[in-house]
Amino acid sequence: MIFSIQPFLKTITATQNLWIAYSGGLDSHVLLHALAQSRSHLKLQAIHIHHGLHAQADYWAKHCQEICKVLEIPCEVRHVNVHIAPGDSLEANARVARYDAITQCLAQNDIVLTAQHADDQAETLLLQLLRGAGIAGLAAMPSESNLGKGKLVRPLLVYTRAELQEYAVKNDLHWIEDSSNADTRFDRNFLRHDIMPILQHRWSSINHILCRAARHQAEADELVQILAANDLQTCEGNSPEQLYLSSLLQLSQARQRNVLRFWIKNLSLPIPSTVQLKHIFSDVLTAKEDRQPLVRWQGGEVRRYRESLFAMPNLPTRQDALSWTLPQSLQLALGKLTVKKVEGEGLAVPAGTSLDIRFRQGGETLRWHGHLRVVKKLLQAAKMPPWQRQFLPLIYLNNTLVAIPNICVADGFVAQETGWKIEWQYKNG
Repeated sequence: MIFSIQPFLKTITATQNLWIAYSGGLDSHVLLHALAQSRSHLKLQAIHIHHGLHAQADYWAKHCQEICKVLEIPCEVRHVNVHIAPGDSLEANARVARYDAITQCLAQNDIVLTAQHADDQAETLLLQLLRGAGIAGLAAMPSESNLGKGKLVRPLLVYTRAELQEYAVKNDLHWIEDSSNADTRFDRNFLRHDIMPILQHRWSSINHILCRAARHQAEADELVQILAANDLQTCEGNSPEQLYLSSLLQLSQARQRNVLRFWIKNLSLPIPSTVQLKHIFSDVLTAKEDRQPLVRWQGGEVRRYRESLFAMPNLPTRQDALSWTLPQSLQLALGKLTVKKVEGEGLAVPAGTSLDIRFRQGGETLRWHGHLRVVKKLLQAAKMPPWQRQFLPLIYLNNTLVAIPNICVADGFVAQETGWKIEWQYKNG
């Protein structure tokens, strides 16, 4: 196949701003050069991410700027810090930092172009297979996906590295060779240098074959997602982070796992591993109604309360007491306190009153409707999940509990004329 950027150009409009993720290597240089030849109707800009991980990182950035200057394409260099904790993957963390930096540059409807090709796609599929990935993982890299306010497009996935190199030689391009790409301690490099040549010797079209397999998996995954979306509609509770167990348990276990992954992904939470998903089934779904089971992983957790499942980001550290002056709104560890004037109800204190915000320690009471009420019982009656109760702001005046947002105002503090309605807008993440 002869490399050409024209099929991609037919899919965009002249008004769209194109960002080229330009590392300086062969692949991105071919993409940059090919687009530069069609500049008459394109808004082009290159972005180079300086990771600072290689001794030649400064040289690479300078090289990219010089090439872009010759091609008359603006080039922005973004410096990132790649944080590596014990057990972390350097490649994965660098990739996250790179895409985060690119995302920050994108305006509405911008397109960022990356230069992954058929060889990369084939390697990705094999890596995912060796990790035991499911359909979504085996679909490898999509040709298009959302990224921040814009879109990520990979226009070179149908071309092999050999086809790109043929274009580069023909056009006398000069690119950077990253020495780390030869280090077979990295899984991808091991596949590229030690395994793929053997496979290609037996199956000369192995890259195109594996790319076709990835496309088949992508189509299958699309159908799986449609099924998951339909199942989620039947299971979703009063809010997006809630599922009704009774509806969920009517599905087969395969559909339960499918809809749980889809639900968690829709909440923008990290997807739990196979082991963690197994614990959700064994520890949460089958728990007795009076239990409070929890499965937690980095960035997310699933809890059960009564006959519902709840998924959420990891809860923050419990908050200390603080002061609050009406009628200001107040940001809390979970959610926000807001107030508004109301007639004939609400808290009867003047504007500017200094109140104390405290959080449950246990044993709190207040007088309401002529009876001394236990706060724990009021929260149970309101069907507030237990993990939310520890973050519920309790309103005190001179060491007296005078209001519980969204629930009640204590006797003797209810406004007869103008008062303050205090609301806690719960939000985690």
